[in-house]
Amino acid sequence: MANHGCCRGCRSMMSAMDPPLHERVYEGLKEDYLAGHFVPGRRIDIQELATRHRSSKTPVREAAFIMVGEGLLTHHGDGGFLVPVLRPDQVILLLDLHKRLLIALLTTVKESVVRQALQPFVPLGIGTSALDIARRTTEIFSSIAATAGNDVASSHVRRLNERLHYSRILDAAGRLSAARELALFLNMEVESLHKATRRRVEAYHARKIDHQRRIMQGENPAL
Repeated sequence: MANHGCCRGCRSMMSAMDPPLHERVYEGLKEDYLAGHFVPGRRIDIQELATRHRSSKTPVREAAFIMVGEGLLTHHGDGGFLVPVLRPDQVILLLDLHKRLLIALLTTVKESVVRQALQPFVPLGIGTSALDIARRTTEIFSSIAATAGNDVASSHVRRLNERLHYSRILDAAGRLSAARELALFLNMEVESLHKATRRRVEAYHARKIDHQRRIMQGENPAL
């Protein structure tokens, strides 16, 4: 059964009269979020979303409330919803937890499993747009997390990926090195892919955390 990232308690918010509609609207809004359709800090037009997803505004609001619970949206001061602009300290906390979960999961799997998790992305490449890089980052890290077979931990990694999505888009914008940095995860020609992947996870997060700390110090670092 597919896991749509919606807990049982959240699903109880959905109208019992038309579950397929509410499920479709929720999935549509989640895809809008991952496709970069929203601008962090800018109020989301509920009517526009309702028109796009062929529904009334009520299912859109209910789906948005679920995404608030997931940390992907927040309430706008004048009503409605928006994608929050994360402070550097918030990004650091999310990155640190994301790293710790990935490292913990990697300690439970064999090299062959890690190779299996990364192999599907090798022929696909990375892409050069900031959105391409952010989405591929989520896919690679989620695939690594899924190798351990721990659905709870894997779900946490996926949710963290989603919360970091817009900060990753911003981070990758205008940086040619961003694609090369992520492509490092797909280099299979190493003596121990398992050890290399762990080092790459640690190094990736260390660079991102350092970037956020320099922003907090008033710098404008170009990675």
